This record gives sequence, C-alpha cells and structure tokens, in this order.
Amino acid sequence: MQTLWVFFTCFWFLLEGSEPSLRILHLTFHKGCAREIEDVATALSLEVETWFIPDLPREMWDGETLNRCSLYNIGHERAERIWRQLESRFDQFDLILTSDTAPLARIFLQNGWKKPLIIWICNRFDYVDRASLDCDFPDPEFYELFQRGCHQDNVRVIAYTPFEHHHASLLGIETGGCTITPCAPCIRPDGTPPIDSFISRNLDRKDLFFLPPYHNETKFMDLSSHLASLGIPNYCGRYAGPYDLVGFRGIIHLPYNWSNLALFENMRLGIPYFVPSRTFFRELVAQGNYFHAELGKLLQEDVFDLSEWYCKEREGVITYFDSWEDLRRKVAACEGTALRKEVRERAEIYRAEMLRRWKKIFFLQPD
Repeated sequence: MQTLWVFFTCFWFLLEGSEPSLRILHLTFHKGCAREIEDVATALSLEVETWFIPDLPREMWDGETLNRCSLYNIGHERAERIWRQLESRFDQFDLILTSDTAPLARIFLQNGWKKPLIIWICNRFDYVDRASLDCDFPDPEFYELFQRGCHQDNVRVIAYTPFEHHHASLLGIETGGCTITPCAPCIRPDGTPPIDSFISRNLDRKDLFFLPPYHNETKFMDLSSHLASLGIPNYCGRYAGPYDLVGFRGIIHLPYNWSNLALFENMRLGIPYFVPSRTFFRELVAQGNYFHAELGKLLQEDVFDLSEWYCKEREGVITYFDSWEDLRRKVAACEGTALRKEVRERAEIYRAEMLRRWKKIFFLQPD
C-alpha cells in the first residue's frame, strides 16, 4: 500500500540529505485553507505554491464555464478539460494538495496522476453546489474513483473533522481515519494585530462578551437583547478576523456547523467560548428556528462527538451551559485571566500535535 509513497519520500530524502525538499501545489476554493497550509509550510520548511481558484484567470481554469460557482462541480468532462490544459504545469510539482472541496481531486484521480496526492476533505468529499450544477455530478464514476483512490499508494486522504470520515463511511467509502484540524495561522510572526477592524477601538471590551453575527444569534432570535436582559453585557456585529476580538471576556456561540475555522483562531489567542450543552442544544432545536448545516444527521444519528464543538478534546476549553440561567451563573463565576491562559496553552499543545500529523503525512514518518 505504501510502496510508491515510500519511494518518493526516500528519493527526496536522498536528494536533500535530511528532510525531503518538496515542491507542492495547493489547490483550494477557501482562503482560510490557503492561509492554513501556508502556515504549515512555513512551520515545516516546505515550498508551497497556492492556486486560489476563484482568483485564477478564467482562461486558465476551465474558461468554457460561464457560471464560475459551477467550478465546484467536477464532472468527468470538466476534469478532462482542466487536465488537458494544465497537465504540464501540474507535472512541475512533486506533490498536489487539494483542500476545501474534495472533488478537485478528481482531476488527478481520473487522469492517472502518479505522484503523491493529498486530499484534505473540509466540506463533504462529494460536495456539490446545486445552485450552479451544470453537469452530472456527483456521478457513479466519481464515487468509484474516490473509493479506489483511498487505497492507492500515492494518495493520502485527511479529514478536517471526524464527521467527514463518518459521512464517507455511510456511502461505503473508507477514508482511513486521519483527521487534521486547523493549526490557526492567525498569529503574526511579530505578534502585532492587523490594522483593519470592524469594531471601534474605543469600545470597552473587558466586560463584554462577543456574539458572532450569524443567523442563530441574529435572525432566529435576538440573542444580544436576551442576554442583556439577563445582565450579560455583550456586543454583536461584524469583525475583521480573530485580532478584532482580543479583549472581549469571551465568545457566546450557537454552533451552526461541525466546525469553524474561527474556533481554532480564537482559541490560539486565548479567547474562551461559551456554547450550549448537548442537552440545551436539543432544547433550542425543539423550540424551532435553529439552523445547523446538517441538523438531521447530528440529532438522528447522535454524532455530537464528531463535532469540534462537542468532542472530548474541547473539554476544559469550551464552557457548556444547560440553560440561559446557567450561562448567566457561569459567566458571572468566570475568572477570565486563568481561563484565557488555559485556553491559550491548550491551543498551543493542539497546534503542535496537528503539525506533527502534517509532517507525518508529507514525509511518511512513523508515530
């Protein structure tokens, strides 16, 4: 199973005499994934060239496509067109990494790519943008290619959350079980925050809790007013990344997906989260007007453990509340300095582990 991957790794090792020197091409639709891999590359001294597909010239990436959102949907013909146009450029790299939407990997799985291919599944391996669907996708051939790819010597499949492996297994595809969550590349080398901000620097944050301006907090309920009525001072509004939230006592969040890049960014800055417990989450859902990307799967299959918000690794980092009154008591009893220190320390330990996993993936290192 690992013969070809070992061959490439040993070949690079002999060329360099120490760590293999890889020229890596990263294909992605998500700027967060782009920043993440650039941070990993810096930490591991890797050479990565990122192609952020929405920014590529139309003529470079399937210029025949009129609706650019349909590029998410990699049917057989689209994969062929992209391969024919860019095969020689792809071949300049030692390794291809795809992230965000795994159908990007079809370009290589379908066309006999022999060099290492890493597939980082961040949003269901068979993700489809139905609003712009202009081809037969996901089609039976795609599932066959992906299933076969999971057993190829030159392919490594990684999940952003354990749920990605669960989703694939329900469709009869075993993706291997390796999970790598973000390392949170929000920290600048010199430790300074960016200049841009959506939140006034004059806002006194030390006694305020931040509420993300998502549907659960703003559309389905006026969480800001409700918390204010409980005596919990808060601010809800747009923000320009994690540094915009430094100084708040914490973040009160109603999860809408299995994970969120902001969770890892804010943890690394030592910003604590307050999230409904599993029991209270169910109560909120029963009251109606609660959004979660895959609410049915979460509740019917009882797979809370597969969510980054409720997995065992978050115990002691996320504070869970069983009711609004319980939240009021817990924020009142919260000793901010100690909690922020604990969150920051745990985040750095977690980051080191994720980097270890990336290094193992890139260089086939033993545990």
